[in-house]
Amino acid sequence: MTAAEAALHGIADISDVSLLERFQRCPAWLTALCEKLLGSLGDQPRGDGPPIHLIDGSRLEGPGQSCLRLHFCYDPERQRIVDFAVTGLDQAEKLDRAAVRQGEIRIGDRAYRSPRALRAVRNGGADLLVRLSWKGLNLCDAAGLPLDWLARFTETATVGRLDIPVTVRKARGAFEPLALRLVILPKPPEMAEKARQTARRTAQKNQHKIDPRTIEAAGYLILLTSLDTKDYSADQLGILYRVRWQIELAIKRLKSILRIDRLPAKDPELAKAWILAHLLVALLIDDAAAEMADIPP
Repeated sequence: MTAAEAALHGIADISDVSLLERFQRCPAWLTALCEKLLGSLGDQPRGDGPPIHLIDGSRLEGPGQSCLRLHFCYDPERQRIVDFAVTGLDQAEKLDRAAVRQGEIRIGDRAYRSPRALRAVRNGGADLLVRLSWKGLNLCDAAGLPLDWLARFTETATVGRLDIPVTVRKARGAFEPLALRLVILPKPPEMAEKARQTARRTAQKNQHKIDPRTIEAAGYLILLTSLDTKDYSADQLGILYRVRWQIELAIKRLKSILRIDRLPAKDPELAKAWILAHLLVALLIDDAAAEMADIPP
């Protein structure tokens, strides 16, 4: 239809195959356009305090075997995307997939627990706040001993919350231990029971015996952070982490309104061009919305 419209209006006489060949060569150009828009964000004023950036990713599937992963970095204060990456599925979701910025607070869910990525964020001068499962990382207590999760859950149930220093280690490979802070907060009773029921159903479906630590962990929000206790209490960290739902809404908007996930092409470069073109539209919409927000009523 595009080729036909171009010929009808005297724009170009081109076949649909030739047009697709040109689209295949567009990803680098579209990426440059998106990066140009994002580069202008540094000139915009923002509020006090460190910038908060939410990290998440989404798997986008097309016909045949075509499937790509879109990585997001979202600023909830500005309510807009501030960085992105489009990769194949061989590139995992990592906390440092987008460029780390000094002074920021980077927030991710349980998919963002890679020790090397956590170290990269800290080496880049940024702070982190990620959610954990009890078996997500190799953690040691202040004495250098592996964390006794059942004992820590019991302690949390007794005192109401837990806030202790820990070190992240790797069982294999060279890795300098990373000193962080573990915070465990109880979930509301109804949410805790729902999570336990889900854990039991999953274990039953997979036909394996459920670990007692999994049942206990279902009742708690487990957070790992580099933020200092003097600036952020355990309860404040729980509130801060809940801001993360905003990036999930942003991704849903891209899918439901712009239909960015409906890849029409099997060719990876065509699929990438489709994603980047829709992302460019999303960034232009963000710019327009920001301009309207600056206009007084």
